[in-house]
Amino acid sequence: MIERRRISVLRSGLNRPALVAAGIGLLLSLVAAYAVGRWEQSVTRVEFEGVAATELIEMQNGINEYLSRLITLRTLFESANEDVTRSEFEVFGGRLFEDHPGLLRVGWLPRVNRKERSDYEVAAVNDGIAGYQIKSLAADGRLSPAPQSDEYFPVFFSTEAKTSMVYGLDYSTDPVRWATLERARDNDAVAVQPTKLFYDLKGGTHGVLVSVPVYVKGTSRTTVADRRRNLAGYVVGIFDLAQLLQSIRTATAASSPIAINAYAPDQGQSAGMEHGSVPDYSSAPQMSESLQAFATGPRWSGTLKIGDANWQVQAIPAEGGRLTSRYDRALTVLTAAIVITAFLAVYLGLASRNSRQLALANQRVLELAQTDVLTGLPNRAFFLEQLKDAGSQDRPNRGIFSILMLDLDRFKNVNDSLGHAAGDALLRQVALRLNSSLCGTDVLARLGGDEFAIIQSGCDDQRAGSIDLATRISKLIAEPFQLPGHQVEIGTSIGIAMAPEHGSDKEQLLKKADLALYRSKSAGRNCFTVYDQAMSAELEARNTLEGDLRDAIARCQFELHYQPFFDVQTGYRRGLEALVRWRHPTRGLIPPDQFIPLAEETGLIVPLGEWVIGQACNDATSWSPDTKVAVNLSPVQFKQAELFNMIESALRNSGLPPEQLEIELTESVLLEKAADNLAFMKRLKGIGVSLALDDFGTGYSSLSCLTTFPFDKIKIDKSFIGNLSKRHKSSAIISSIVTLALGLDMSVTAEGVETLEQFERLRVLGVNFAQGYLLGRPVPIGELKNQSLSYRSRLDAA
Repeated sequence: MIERRRISVLRSGLNRPALVAAGIGLLLSLVAAYAVGRWEQSVTRVEFEGVAATELIEMQNGINEYLSRLITLRTLFESANEDVTRSEFEVFGGRLFEDHPGLLRVGWLPRVNRKERSDYEVAAVNDGIAGYQIKSLAADGRLSPAPQSDEYFPVFFSTEAKTSMVYGLDYSTDPVRWATLERARDNDAVAVQPTKLFYDLKGGTHGVLVSVPVYVKGTSRTTVADRRRNLAGYVVGIFDLAQLLQSIRTATAASSPIAINAYAPDQGQSAGMEHGSVPDYSSAPQMSESLQAFATGPRWSGTLKIGDANWQVQAIPAEGGRLTSRYDRALTVLTAAIVITAFLAVYLGLASRNSRQLALANQRVLELAQTDVLTGLPNRAFFLEQLKDAGSQDRPNRGIFSILMLDLDRFKNVNDSLGHAAGDALLRQVALRLNSSLCGTDVLARLGGDEFAIIQSGCDDQRAGSIDLATRISKLIAEPFQLPGHQVEIGTSIGIAMAPEHGSDKEQLLKKADLALYRSKSAGRNCFTVYDQAMSAELEARNTLEGDLRDAIARCQFELHYQPFFDVQTGYRRGLEALVRWRHPTRGLIPPDQFIPLAEETGLIVPLGEWVIGQACNDATSWSPDTKVAVNLSPVQFKQAELFNMIESALRNSGLPPEQLEIELTESVLLEKAADNLAFMKRLKGIGVSLALDDFGTGYSSLSCLTTFPFDKIKIDKSFIGNLSKRHKSSAIISSIVTLALGLDMSVTAEGVETLEQFERLRVLGVNFAQGYLLGRPVPIGELKNQSLSYRSRLDAA
């Protein structure tokens, strides 16, 4: 018995280390399994967030692509010289949105006033929309003919079938949609609003209304008042956002280890458990299990920008996918305690590699977000980040750097003539040349379009270094570029601002570099300009003058002065040229050369020119029937789509016979769109208006212009008249012009006649009419009665 007890104690002693080892091993296994499980959960979470962020970027790019196509459709309306036809809209829109699922319909909503309503309804019926009427939407969803209103915004063009009930629906009668349209108009932006669909054949589709404002071509949209006044209509699209998001993920070959929901902005903070009962815009079909997973499981949130609205996006790992949390390795550790150390070492080594790959992938996503895809250069976001760091006192240059803003000259000509593919190839070659001109410390970025920017630092002489870099860039870009099948030549305008010489505020430095760039463009392009303080003062003075000019047009602070022109042979006055003057309330009478260029640049010449023609016609009604009134047309006015109607309206409202109106044009306005311009001039001639070619002999004057366009008169520039008595060549040129005009059945007017000797010489040369200070200065209409009706009495009085 004692021996047996000894054997039992011995066995107990032998088992105790095993039990202790087993206990310690079990405890270590549990701790290791717990640690590995937590680590697995963290790695899965990081990978899940990286995948979700990447797919959000892809979805954002897809959404931007759809919106850019709507903006392209807006460009069709804003760039057209004539009204876009239904067939043009259908062909252009059909090609633009071909094979783009998720787009339910695209439409054109013109701005129709009360007087135009019947015309639009008749035009739609003639286009094949049977029974087309402008209709309003009642609260119960029924449609009825719209009541009389000052203006409407009906569906006039649409990608829907011509039998669809949406035609004629006035969006201004639906408060939700009208609020969206107003927001797009006032902000000149793409406005988005979730909305129910009218006549939804699927049933239950969650539609998203996308609205893009369209403004009248050539008009200003600087202020809200400008945008409201110059609105032409809207391009609208209706998206099935759920299908759209799914198609974007499919098109980008996005994997499906995650499920994504997008929630409209007005759902705000409710994106959580409550979403089981509110509409969402999912990228995959939803079931009760996935809705529960969104409410309880791990979620990732982001923001998807659609137009002017930020949509909340939530993502969860797909059920059973590779991103769901699993604990296989932890179970393996628990059951394989004998090899736990080796297993953990190998596993952690493999896991470390996976984490490193995930970090590299996330870094790549960040790089793509800061890189211009076309040229491979950093984009605007990266440039602004580098600009913040450039002024840091921790950097070696201690806040000393220069900003160079670059804009390519004549790039638009390449795009227009050779196509966007050639333009893209040119931008890539420009990027390579710019890179070759930089030092290692310089930062080059493409800001967008044909705009580039450089941050230059590390120069001993900052000004000399900036000028040297700008000179090298100008020479490089001026060299010819070889494109497939073509050789093109462009230039570059450069603006330079330096810190700290021109300040240390980054935004102000960018503005100053832009001002210098603007000066380079104004100076003839293909040059560089260093900012100086006078540019800011000029900008401030220009802005002040522009504001005063807008007020002057609104308050009608302008007046017309008239300068007579006389028949050289008979001596009688045959007409008066209308010249606009601005009577400023504090600066007095401002001559046209100080405000006309600004009016042309800002588009204000359009309302000003309309007033000038109307006032000149009104004034001329009190003159004798054989006295013409001559009015100059600006090149900007000439591009106005409704110019003929405006001239015709001025004649009709004043009662002036068209034969008494003479329109003066410079040849520069005829260089573009020759066919359209010829048709316009023939329409003017058709109603009896005379046409004169102004400033002949300078600039672009050519004989082809005289033979192509139906001018009645040639006006010889005053630069030839001033040298008439001193230079024989001037007499020869004038004599040739008179002979040419006689052969083309045109008359000739000489401008700038200031001496009797010049006048007599012109009479001998056969000039028909004369105009200048010798014969009469420009005076207000009230002083015309004091002027003589013949030049002989005027000369005798002198």
